[in-house]
Order: sequence, then C-alpha cells, then structure tokens
Amino acid sequence: MKSVIAEAKKKLAHTLKHFNDQDRHYACWLLCGVNRQFFELLDGRIPVPNPEVSFDRNYCLSYDRPLSSKALRSIAGVVRRTVNKVRRDSVCYPRTQAFHNRIDFDASCYTVRSTEDAQFLELMSLQPGKRISLRLKGRSKIRGTLQLIRDTAGTYSLRVYVPQQCEEKRKTGTVIGIDLGYTEMMATSEQELLGTDLGQYFSAISDKRRKNSEGRNRMHSLFRNLLKKPNKDNLAKAERIRKHNLGRKKQRARYIRDIGVIKTIVNRELNLLFTRKTNPIKQIVVEDLSARMKVHFGKKWNRRLSGWMRGYLQERIRYKAKKHGIEVSEVNPAYSSRECPRCHCTDKKTDTGIHLSARFAGTTDMLTWLLR
Repeated sequence: MKSVIAEAKKKLAHTLKHFNDQDRHYACWLLCGVNRQFFELLDGRIPVPNPEVSFDRNYCLSYDRPLSSKALRSIAGVVRRTVNKVRRDSVCYPRTQAFHNRIDFDASCYTVRSTEDAQFLELMSLQPGKRISLRLKGRSKIRGTLQLIRDTAGTYSLRVYVPQQCEEKRKTGTVIGIDLGYTEMMATSEQELLGTDLGQYFSAISDKRRKNSEGRNRMHSLFRNLLKKPNKDNLAKAERIRKHNLGRKKQRARYIRDIGVIKTIVNRELNLLFTRKTNPIKQIVVEDLSARMKVHFGKKWNRRLSGWMRGYLQERIRYKAKKHGIEVSEVNPAYSSRECPRCHCTDKKTDTGIHLSARFAGTTDMLTWLLR
C-alpha cells in the first residue's frame, strides 16, 4: 500500500496545483500513510477529520473553517479514482480462481523472525498490536507482497510472488502453428501431437462429476421432502443428510485434486515444447479461443466440452512463451477450416478452404499451408 500511495501522490501533483491550500491539505491528509482515512477512502466512504483523535488534531487546528460536505466528496472522489487507477495499472497480481478468499500483505503488514530451530512469519491481524505467528517449513528470503489464500476445501496457502526472470526474445528459430484440441492437448504444424491422454482425463472428470451430481440431486429431493413433514424423526434425518451428504468441502477437494493432474500434464508438455534443443521455436501461431463456444454435439459431449480448460491452456501458453522469449501470434479461428489463408476462398461442399494447390502439395492443414 505504501507504494500505491507514493505513486498516487506523483500522479496527483499536477492536479493539486489547482487546489487552494485547504483543499490541498485535505488531499494530502488522505494520502499521509496507511491509516484509517486511507482505508475509508478505498471503501467508498468520505473520511472526515476527527478532532478527538490525536492523529487528526493537527489537521483540524490548521484551519478554522471546516470544508463543506460537497467539497469533501469532490476531493475524495478525485483521490479515490487516482488510487484505484494506480492499483489497477501499476500493482498487478496473478489471477486466482473465483472460489478463493485472498488477503494481500505488503511489506508493512508482516515481519519475518528467525530462530535457531525455525523461521516464523508474523502477519498483521484485526486486533491492534497483535500479530498471527506462522511457523514455516523451511528457510527462505521473503520479500514483496504475500497472498494468504483459503479455498472452499478449507486449506490455506501462503504465496510469495517475485518478478519473473524472462529470457530475451529469440531472433533465430522456426515458426510453428498450434491447434488446441479436446482429445489431444494440441497439434503442431510439424504433425506432432502433444498431450494425447488429456482428453481421457477431461472425460473421466466430467463423467465422475455427473454421477456425483445425480446422487446429490436425489439427496436434495429427499431433504426437501423430509422438511415438508416436520416431525422429530424427519428433522433429525434431514439434518444428517444436510451435514453428511450435501456439503461441498470434500467435493471441491476432489475436483482440485483431479484438476491438478491436468495442470501437470499441460505444464509438462509446454516445457518440453518450448525448451527443446533441436529445431528451437522462435514464434508460435495459435487460435484465439477466448470467445464463447457454442456447442451442439448432444447432451453428453456438450457437458464434456463445457469442462474443457481452454482458458487455462491459453494462459499457460502465453506465460511459458513469454518466459522463454517466444513470440505468440493469435489468429481468429472463425471459418479457419473453410477459408484458404492465401486466396481467402471457401469451399462449402467439402467444408475445407484449403486451395487446390495445397491439396496437390499433400496437406489439408490450414496452419501447415499458412507456414509453408
């Protein structure tokens, strides 16, 4: 937060020149440190100096006439918008899942204490003067912003993020095309399939969740029927069903464990592809699959394709490529199987747009023909 305040003061320097002394003093009071008024400002409230508080007394004694509520609202809005812009543009944190509960601790919110036996991390708590002491398993240099994350499975994890050391952009190498798929993780223009067992894991996870959901639906129906006849035995049985059969803690833990296998396969295959010694890669061309996918392959395959982690695949490709100095070019996948990349003609009869010369050349793959 201290870095955010310092950057916000720099951006407000030009704007504060047009304020009078009292307005400028109030804006500086909002950004005088990680104090009560700063967090009230972030919560959307309008901080008002309190003369009974020793910290605010000096500000209140500086001026005889207090600012009006309209002036306070206007100045606080300017400062709040600047702070939010700095937090959005300058302070970026890695993406986390939506079900995570996260607390960020900057350098002023924690201390590291070492003893002969172990290393302790003391985090700031809601009680003034009291900190939460955590014993770490090993010893390391902890710096920067920490993230304390609690997922729905009830597990806690403390993450330390440091700047990523990226390689320089490669100037020599080959350019390949990548086509993401469901049964295989990807197919390259070099006629190589990566992650051939990934589709089996996707299908197994989807079918297992379907079977589990069917059983949970039956339990939900029984639970509602028992509540419609409220007697002592029915209420006791409904409470047992709610406690042992309708919880989400174990369900979420199983899902995280299953998804961990898929993430391991994705990262392993990408590391092997981007770090290969023979015929290294300079640039990759991949389809942009960020648009909403319309599936119409039946109930079973629609359910399976809805669990396809194409967003995670694209995010890891961008991350790994940037780390190894590889350029990524994303192309629009619309009508890519019908349109010829050279003459842009389409062939609706055969549902392929590869030009006749490409067929004579012995290839019907769009990315292969594009990179010839």
